[in-house]
Amino acid sequence: MGKADTESAHRNNRTICLPFSQEDYNACIKNPIDFRIYIDKQIELFPELFPSEITKGYLMKDIYLSKKQSVLIRRIEIAGIPYTIRPSFIMPYMTGFVCEIEKAIFLSGIE
Repeated sequence: MGKADTESAHRNNRTICLPFSQEDYNACIKNPIDFRIYIDKQIELFPELFPSEITKGYLMKDIYLSKKQSVLIRRIEIAGIPYTIRPSFIMPYMTGFVCEIEKAIFLSGIE
């Protein structure tokens, strides 16, 4: 097994999906203090969404623009591991907005 095989075998999903309305997300994404307050509330309400190491704290890592959806995305670091915070109104892998895709999923009968 090569180095690349070993690294990919140890990778876990490093995305945390948090419940956001698009308006709330746009209001707090650019301000790290507001974003931290929101994350802290989510940790209290939904600790199961976060890795267990979150109890030891986290760091705000960076912010970038998703090329696929043109949405600002933040990352946090928990125990030295970066995690992407994905808002719930965006589909996994930034494939689209939930409001656009939910109609297609309903019509296909997948639930």
